[in-house]
Amino acid sequence: MGLINKVRQFRQSGYLPVRLIYYILKPLGFFIRLLRDAPYRNGVFTATIFRNKYRQRSILTKQDRYPLLFASAAKYLSTYPHPRILSFGCSTGEEVFSIGNYIPDADITGVDINRWCIGQCKIKYPSERFSFMHSLSSEFILSDKFDAVFCMAVFQRAENRLNKNNKTSDLYTFIEFESDITMLHEKLNPGGLFIIDNADFSFADTSCSRFYTPLDFENNRMVRNRPLFDKLNKKIADTQNNYRIFVKIHS
Repeated sequence: MGLINKVRQFRQSGYLPVRLIYYILKPLGFFIRLLRDAPYRNGVFTATIFRNKYRQRSILTKQDRYPLLFASAAKYLSTYPHPRILSFGCSTGEEVFSIGNYIPDADITGVDINRWCIGQCKIKYPSERFSFMHSLSSEFILSDKFDAVFCMAVFQRAENRLNKNNKTSDLYTFIEFESDITMLHEKLNPGGLFIIDNADFSFADTSCSRFYTPLDFENNRMVRNRPLFDKLNKKIADTQNNYRIFVKIHS
């Protein structure tokens, strides 16, 4: 990593030949990483093949990432004998495993657009309670009747958050966001939970929101230091104060 960082510094050099070294070596570094780094390689392939459907490009995740939301959902679903739960954008499966710990009687489906991630899920978390599938597969498209849908840190692009000067969400639009929300809404049973966090847009701005009411529990609404974009894809705030768990009151 020391050598890589050293080469990256060449880009800022005031000496033209040194800057040229950076631009010559940069493609080589890309191809070396493509060959040696399986997660990176599959991320590049996924972005190429499913460009218009690939939202969050990072596969970063960890177990028990949202303990308050998991616990609140578990409490609400405690009267369901065998709730069916969807983890949309499950990455490498840690969210599915965590939800399974909070709700031991649940049957949980994890979906992701990255095929490598789905393969990792099946290797790391083999269980009759867990199923994993590609988000564009016919198996998932035909699935429905879930009692809870989790979509955590899925409907966002890192560029919107990391580029402080970005005033418009061009890489991911509100129309696409609303289409994604509508698709998940149609898979959720009345009375079920829609759990969404770390998105670039507000769930309340979607046409589906009229079918929902926020779940009543402490800290459902949380202030976050992340940009918020409106229906016209314009940034309207640098912070968000959104509810995160909603109950579907009717279809």
